[in-house]
Amino acid sequence: KQLLHAYRSRVVVVALNDRAFVMIKDESSTSPATVLELMAVGLDGDAIAAGAAKKDGGDRGDNDENCGKSKQHEEGKDQKKKKKGGNQDTGNPREIQSVRCTEMESHLWLAVSREDKTLSLYSVKSANLHHQSVEAIGQIYPTITYSLPRRARCLAFCSVPSTSSPNGNDCHVIVAGDLSGDATAFPVPAISSESLEDRNAGDELTPTATVRRLLLGHTASIITGLNVVPTTQDDIPQCEKKQLVLTADRDEKIRVSCFPKTHIIHGYLLGHTSFISTMDAAMAVGASSDASDSKDDTQGRALCITGSGDGTVRLWDYQLCKEVGMVPVVIKKCSEDDKKGDGDDVKMPAEEKGDVLDVLQDDLEEEGEDDDENFDVDEDFTDDESINDHAIATPLSVALSSNADNVIVARDGISSIDVHPIPPPPSKYSSSSISRMLSQCLSLHKKQTLECSSQPLAVRCLADGSVLALTREPDYLCHYQRSEGKATEAAEYMNISSTSPFSTALQKAVKSQNIVMPATTLERDEDGDWKLQKNKVHDHACDKAKHKGDDEQQSHGLHWNAEGRKETAKLAEQRRRKRRRAKANEEDASSCKK
Repeated sequence: KQLLHAYRSRVVVVALNDRAFVMIKDESSTSPATVLELMAVGLDGDAIAAGAAKKDGGDRGDNDENCGKSKQHEEGKDQKKKKKGGNQDTGNPREIQSVRCTEMESHLWLAVSREDKTLSLYSVKSANLHHQSVEAIGQIYPTITYSLPRRARCLAFCSVPSTSSPNGNDCHVIVAGDLSGDATAFPVPAISSESLEDRNAGDELTPTATVRRLLLGHTASIITGLNVVPTTQDDIPQCEKKQLVLTADRDEKIRVSCFPKTHIIHGYLLGHTSFISTMDAAMAVGASSDASDSKDDTQGRALCITGSGDGTVRLWDYQLCKEVGMVPVVIKKCSEDDKKGDGDDVKMPAEEKGDVLDVLQDDLEEEGEDDDENFDVDEDFTDDESINDHAIATPLSVALSSNADNVIVARDGISSIDVHPIPPPPSKYSSSSISRMLSQCLSLHKKQTLECSSQPLAVRCLADGSVLALTREPDYLCHYQRSEGKATEAAEYMNISSTSPFSTALQKAVKSQNIVMPATTLERDEDGDWKLQKNKVHDHACDKAKHKGDDEQQSHGLHWNAEGRKETAKLAEQRRRKRRRAKANEEDASSCKK
C-alpha cells in the first residue's frame, strides 16, 4: 500500500485506515496547515461515513431471494481462499490502498483508491485554499469515481502529449496499477468542461465505460510500484515529451517503458531475487550551474530506488538500466508473525546469513577503517542458535530526496527509518567518469537512524529536504528537518514533529478518534508469509538432490522457474485450443441449421 504522498513542500496527503486527509501549508505563514478530509462516496453517489462501511452479507443480502444460495456460495469461496492462502477479508471495503496528489491548471488534484475497487479523484482550486479555516476541518467530495477491475495499489498523475490528444491539448490522466498486473490510464476531468467550483457537495461527474486505456500489463503478476518519470536522453525517439513509466512487480523486475507508447520497452532493471515491495524515482539536476559548461555537465541523474523481499535496497540509473548502488541487508529479531510460518520469504539459513555478513564485512574493509563505525556487524550472529532467531527486515517504503542525494528506508519490524547519503556525482560529466561510476556499484552503508514512535509504514521526501514518516498510532506522522552541515559532511536530520505544521495539524484533526492503523503495508497469509512471495519448490526430489550436493537444485528455484510450470502451461494451452475448436464446431453447426 502507498499511504503517504506529498507535492513539493506544501501539500501532504495521508491515509489513516479508511480515512484520507490532505494538509495544505501556507508557505508565507508558520501556522498549522489547513486540513481537508477526503470523503468516501460510493458508485451510486451516496456518501459513506468513515468506519461505517457495510460488510459482506449486509442488508442487501437479506433482501435477496437467493440469500441462502449466496451465503453458501460465499462460504465456498472463503474456504477456497483459505486453502489457497487468498486475500484476507479486512471487513472494511473502504480501507485505503493508495493516495496521490499533484497540481494541474491551478487546481490541486488528489486520488484515492480503496479496497472496494474504486478510484476517486478530488479537486480543489488553489486560490480557494487560502480562504479555508485552519481551526475547522473541511470536507471535500469526489469530482469523479471510477470502478476498477482489481484493487489499485499504486497511482501516478501524468499528462499525455498533445500529439496523442484528440483536441491538440495535453490530456491529464491518472494511471492505476492493479493486482492483476495491468496499468490503466483514466482521464482527469477537464477544468473547462464544467465549473468544478460551482458544483454542489457530493455531486459527481458520471464516468463512461470507454474513457480508459490499458497502457501495459505484467503477465500473471502484480504491479507493486508505478512512477512516470522524465528522461534527458535524446536517443529515445519513441518517448514523446521525454517521459518513461517505471513499473515494478512481484517477479523481481522493474520494467522501463516509453510513455505514452508503452508497448515500446526501453529496458529492465534486474538484480533483485524476490518481489519488489516499494519503489521511488527522482531526476536530480547536475551540480554544475556554470553557463559555460557543456550540455553533459548539467545533465541530471535519473535515479530509481527499489526495496525487495530479499532484504536489499538497490539504486538504479533508469535511463541506462544499470545498478549504481545498494543498501546492505538489515537483520532484525524475529517477530511472532515471522515465527508463525516456515519463513521462506524472510528467513535465511545460517550458512547464507554468514555469506551475507561476510560480504558486508568485505565492503567495509574496502571502504576503509574510517567507515567501520557507520555499520555495525553484530557478533552474536556468528552463533547458530541466535541466527535462527533473526530474519531479514523487508523494506516497506523507500524514498529519494528531491535532489537525489539521500535514500530513506523504512523496514518491517523496526521502529526507525534509515537515511543513507548518496555520494555526489563528478562535477564534470564525461564518458570516462560515468563509465567509472557505473562500473563500481556503490555500497550505501553509511546511515543516520531516525527513531520513530512506532512502526513506520511509509516515508516521503519534501522539496525542502525534510522527511515525513507515516507511523502507527498515536503520532501517525513524524517530521524530520534537514540541517545542512559542512560541505564535506553529510546533512543531519532532527525531529521537528512537535512544531511541524503537518504533524500538528493532523494530530488536531484526529484527536480523540480511535483510528487503528495496519501493522504493515504488506499482506501476510495464514502461515505468516508475505503474499507477494512466490511459492518455492520443496518437493522430495529437490530435498534428495540437496543432500546429494546438486548445486542446481539447492537453489530452491521459484515455481515459475520450475519444470512443472512448463507442463502446466502446456496443458493450459491444450485446454484453450480444445475450447476454441468446440466453439468453432458449434458455430459451424448453427450455420448449417440455418
